[in-house]
Amino acid sequence: MTEVEERTPLEAAQKAREIWLNAKKQSDLDEVERLYRWALSSKKNIETDGNDGSERPKKKAKQGHCGLDRSDYINASEKFALLLCQSGRCKKAKKGLASIGFTCRLAKRVLDYPDESKESDDSSPNADHKQQKAPPCTIVDNFLSQAELERLQSVFESTTANYWTSHDYAVEPPSPYFSYVLSLEQIETNGFGFIGELIQKVLHCPQLAEKFPKLPNTRYVEMWAHNRPHASGHQLHFDSDDEGRGGVRNPIISTILYIADGDDNIAGGPSMVTNQKLSDEKLATKGWMSSPKPYRLVAFDGRYLHGVVPGKGTREGRRVTLMFAFWDDIKIRRGLGPGSARPFPKNVLPPWASQLAKPIETGKTENQYDNCKTAEPIKLDRVYETLEGKAWNKQEMPAYDEVFQGF
Repeated sequence: MTEVEERTPLEAAQKAREIWLNAKKQSDLDEVERLYRWALSSKKNIETDGNDGSERPKKKAKQGHCGLDRSDYINASEKFALLLCQSGRCKKAKKGLASIGFTCRLAKRVLDYPDESKESDDSSPNADHKQQKAPPCTIVDNFLSQAELERLQSVFESTTANYWTSHDYAVEPPSPYFSYVLSLEQIETNGFGFIGELIQKVLHCPQLAEKFPKLPNTRYVEMWAHNRPHASGHQLHFDSDDEGRGGVRNPIISTILYIADGDDNIAGGPSMVTNQKLSDEKLATKGWMSSPKPYRLVAFDGRYLHGVVPGKGTREGRRVTLMFAFWDDIKIRRGLGPGSARPFPKNVLPPWASQLAKPIETGKTENQYDNCKTAEPIKLDRVYETLEGKAWNKQEMPAYDEVFQGF
């Protein structure tokens, strides 16, 4: 009996995901594929959830769940489909995705995203050369100084850093969302050291001022961060006050800072912004992606659907990011423990807040934007496709769980 045969199907699927999140070479991904194939290979029926006919049917059952319960089978099938799509095999994922209820998926060019350094403005295989509307996002390279990057790394880079441990942060399963809010009045009155200076630097960045004319209306800034393995993404979503509870309200803009140094091949998949708003009645037709890059800032109109594509292949390290959302108004929510829009600590500071509030003594006098330059995003002429790989042209909006995102 082989090692994989000694596992239960669930153990094989769990081991596959563990290896994937820590993969360092192609042979690791080959083992992930082998484990998923084995876990999904037996011939049994999934028990479907019954309903009284008043609800839309659950995702379809499939022959071959080999002892996995329905939710575990679907989870393993989705992960296996992502692995296929990321390696140029979207067509081979079609049958499995259809069998568990998906009607469309993110486009091949999203899931099997191109190398940004090899992209040109018209390199999309289905590029529309007509004059296109300006994207709702902008990319500013060389935004962070070396000293600023090093301070952010000291707070966020290590998975055992105080910021993560004090909030019980986890990726799989994900910990609840938590964020902190600073008012510009607080920053202008008390300074808040490094983090206050960084917020002001973003707020007054010339490239952002030109792109987002409503940015001067900012009165509050919300801050949160993530530290994820290369293969982990973030589902498409709208940034909203208190995660949309009580009605969706979007920030003026949201921004992303990538916290890594070295060459451009750092961990994590690209950030993606689409042209889809919450009020839209059909899926996004255009998208723009930005690969993680040292010192880079990405900013986008807070009304638009966006997410993080899971990293493909293998990369050393983790995808570490700091986000700011700039609001004209947001309710600061006091409470015990981590939560949405908590007031930024003052008086007695936890170690992570103390590190962020401590000023950076650089002794430099040059213009802080001298090295900044605007970069072009990876353009997507389609965001969604049918399972067959054709453009999604249907007018109706599919149910959220019928759209395969891969994450």
